[in-house]
Amino acid sequence: MDSSKLKKLSPESTLADLPTYSFRVEPETSGQVVAQQFKAQPQLPGVVIMADQDLIGVISQAKFFERMSQRFSLELYLKRPIQLLPEVATPTVAPLVLPSSCKIGPAVESALGRPSSFAYEPILIRKDHEIYLLDLHDVLLAQTQILGTINKFIEKQHQQTRQLLESLKVEQARTKEYAARLEEEQSETQRVNQILENQQQEMRQQAKRITRLNHRFINISQLLSSEGKKAFEATFMGVSAISKDTDRVFRLGELLERDLEIVDQATHQIEHVSRQVKHLALQASLIVSRSGGQITGFDFITNEINKLGNQAVIANQQVDEIANRFRQRIREVIDAAQSGERTAQSLIQEIQQAETALAQLEALVNEQEGHQGVSAPSPREPMAAISLN
Repeated sequence: MDSSKLKKLSPESTLADLPTYSFRVEPETSGQVVAQQFKAQPQLPGVVIMADQDLIGVISQAKFFERMSQRFSLELYLKRPIQLLPEVATPTVAPLVLPSSCKIGPAVESALGRPSSFAYEPILIRKDHEIYLLDLHDVLLAQTQILGTINKFIEKQHQQTRQLLESLKVEQARTKEYAARLEEEQSETQRVNQILENQQQEMRQQAKRITRLNHRFINISQLLSSEGKKAFEATFMGVSAISKDTDRVFRLGELLERDLEIVDQATHQIEHVSRQVKHLALQASLIVSRSGGQITGFDFITNEINKLGNQAVIANQQVDEIANRFRQRIREVIDAAQSGERTAQSLIQEIQQAETALAQLEALVNEQEGHQGVSAPSPREPMAAISLN
């Protein structure tokens, strides 16, 4: 059998992949013709005896020459028809006929399953409606090649299996390492998750505290807005009262100045009268001197006039002092009124600025309430500034 052909065999190979022999004779063919053919082609595994398309029997070359080597066999069978051979006429084992599609392994099992004396007899196969001879030696050689291929494959598989086992051990070690790392990472992840959960809980608590603070801020802002407006209104009323009182002080100052003018005029008149009285007293004294003291009671009148003049002078001085003090007090009142007016104007400006800041605070509170769904009173218009003129 060609070794190059054996290399092409596989466990799926069939009998059709093996070399076959075609040596058929008629039943009437003499044994001498068969013997000559065997001697001419020693590789022939045997001969097939057929009548037209009917299989009569088969005999291997070894069995044929074994029969001919017996005593008297040449005289009995060599020149007589081949069908008279006992192996053909009365076979103890029927020929093994297999289809060409039969795989080599099952064919070997079937051939070796025959009786031991017939185990190595040729196999007949049907191919293309014809019967061919197949040497069992070729079948066994093919089976050996297939088994060798299978063994190599198995060995290769074993080697790959060992490599896989080694790789598996390495991977198992890596898996254990990965598992340990994974366990550590899971533990770390749990710790981080616990920290995150605690942080989230703290954030929720902080959010609640912030919400409460926002509500308190809104309530305080509302209260501050309400009380601030009341305080501003009261302050404006006070400023208005201060402004009115300042106007009254100015008017009273003007009236006092007019009264002081009258007092000054009266003082001037008293002073003038005093001078006139002193002049009359002087004239009376001169008259008395010139009369030589003849006018009785005139001295008493002169003395009284002098006293009256002196009292008028003293009264004039006192009135003048009072008027001076009064002027000083009026100037102080006017200065205080002007200072109060400036203070009131400054206070009004500060209140206006505070009202603006309060309005902005109310807008911020309303915006915050809009986000949190808390209703608040609508902001009021800033109070009109009071003009102090």
